[in-house]
This record gives sequence, C-alpha cells and structure tokens, in this order.
Amino acid sequence: MASEQDLVGVWQLIAHYYLEEDGSISEGPLGDDAAGLLIYHQDGYMAASLMRTRPADSDEAYLGSTDDFLSYSGRWQVRGDTVVHRVSIGSHARVVDTEQVREIVLRDGGLRLQRRLGGPHAHVVMDWQRA
Repeated sequence: MASEQDLVGVWQLIAHYYLEEDGSISEGPLGDDAAGLLIYHQDGYMAASLMRTRPADSDEAYLGSTDDFLSYSGRWQVRGDTVVHRVSIGSHARVVDTEQVREIVLRDGGLRLQRRLGGPHAHVVMDWQRA
C-alpha cells in the first residue's frame, strides 16, 4: 500500500494509454507522445497538466482544441490503494468540484495511476517517473 510520502514530489509523464481487460493496449486520449507533469506537495496540494504533443491523424483541431490540454489542481490524499484528487480549478469545467480517484501502482521507482472506465475501454493508464 502506498503512503502519501511515496508520492510527494514532481513526476513526468512517460506513457498515457488505454488498457483492456485482455491486457492489450491502445493509444490514449492525448496520443502516443503525450507530455505531462504531476506535482504532489507535502502540504496536501497537487497540480496535474497533460497535453497532446502532435496531432492525431484525424485531429484537425490540434493546437487550440480543449481536448489537446488538460490541467487541474486542488487537494490530494492517499486512500488505501488509491489517490484522490479533489479538484478546485481546472481547464475543463466538468472536473471542477469533483474527486478524481486513481488506483496507485508503485514499482521500479515509477508511479502508475489508472482509472477504470465505463465506455469502450477498460482502463486509462498514466505511467510517471520522477522528474
């Protein structure tokens, strides 16, 4: 089980993808080359920013679309094997005043956060390394 001390610091996104129940993976919502920073401060505040770095084949709205960038910040805490982000401000109004819950997997000095989805994909996964 992870502790809050395990997460404190700055993390850089190394992979963002969909994970299916059969173990197969596919390109995530921000593409194969997504970039991001995740900051967990010891005082309980956090900030996350993720962005698409190149256009998808079918994405003519690249460089300006609200789907190319996601950012939010607020308070955070570890609950069991999850981290809870209580969002106070964000680039998308739909996440403000919500709790974003992610399963935590710590291994080999890296951090994996994943969320079960209810749509066409089983999970969305973000792999992070210390910046």
